[in-house]
Formats: sequence, structure tokens, C-alpha cells
Amino acid sequence: MVLDRRTFLKTGVAGFGSIMLMPSCVTRGNPYHFFTPEEAKCVIALCEQIIPADEHGGGATEAGVIHYIDRQLLAVFDYNQVIYQQGISAIQASSLALHGQRFEELGRDTQLEFLHALEDEKLPEAHWTEVAQGRFFNLVIRHSMQGFYGAPRHGGNRNYMSYQMMGLDFPLVVGRNHYRQQP
Repeated sequence: MVLDRRTFLKTGVAGFGSIMLMPSCVTRGNPYHFFTPEEAKCVIALCEQIIPADEHGGGATEAGVIHYIDRQLLAVFDYNQVIYQQGISAIQASSLALHGQRFEELGRDTQLEFLHALEDEKLPEAHWTEVAQGRFFNLVIRHSMQGFYGAPRHGGNRNYMSYQMMGLDFPLVVGRNHYRQQP
């Protein structure tokens, strides 16, 4: 079969177009880019314990901290992907061993006690052979704070929630307002 130029181009464009659409078909139903929905539930519960909602405003969930962490793990923090996967797996294994439930299913007080044990590195060591408890705990704290207090363009701090909570003005020119001239 001999293809003319027009048929070749039509076939090529159709093939390229279908390849470009394939990722959206595969990821449909999962709002996360790096995390599975199950992993995201665990990270959301962790972050909500670190930055809970209170009378001054929403917490990590309302600010979209999970979306910040999820986006950054595919870009700037890609070197932390394995640590998150190992840490989430160890959290769930420890939670199941100690309480018979996944971490996100535990009551808030039990989650808080669990995190104190994680911070003090007192969870069952058998589940923490791949990653150090303190290292994972500190990483999640650091990323939660960045997602809550950072610029919304990075995926967290939805609607400048933390700026409003602290009574700060929104940045005039994102990233450059520190160059104001002195009178």
C-alpha cells in the first residue's frame, strides 16, 4: 500500500492526538498526580494534625496542602518520592499493628498520640526499616508548613488562607515586592 502525503499527515495527526489524550484517560478519577487516593488520605490526615482548622480559619485540608505536596513531589521534591512512599507504608503498617485501623480512620486524639510517638521515634521499629521515623515526620511538617504559608501558585494556601489568618496583605507583585524603594 502506497500512502500519499495527505493520508500520511491525517494518520500521523490522529495518532499523535490520541497519544496526547491518553494520560488524561488513565488518570481520570484521581485528583492527585503523585499520590494514589489511599496515600493521599493518609497524608491529608497527617497534615490536618499538623495544621488543624480552628476558630481563626481552616487548616491544612482547606488550604489544599495535599495538592502542594503532591505537585512538588513531581517537580522540586522529586528526590523525596521514595521517602513518602516508604513513610506512608510504615505509618499504615504501624497504625494497623497498634490500633487495627489505617491512620486516617483513627480518631483525632489517637492520631495525635500516634504522631507524638512518631516524632519521638517510638513506633514499632519493624515497620520503619526503610526510612527513619523522625526524618519522615520532619519532612511532612516542613512540607505542610510550606504548603500552608507559601504562595498559592505552588498548589497550597488556597485563596491566600494563611495570609488572611495572619492579617497580611496579599503580595503586590508575587516574588518581587521586597524591592520597594525607601522614601
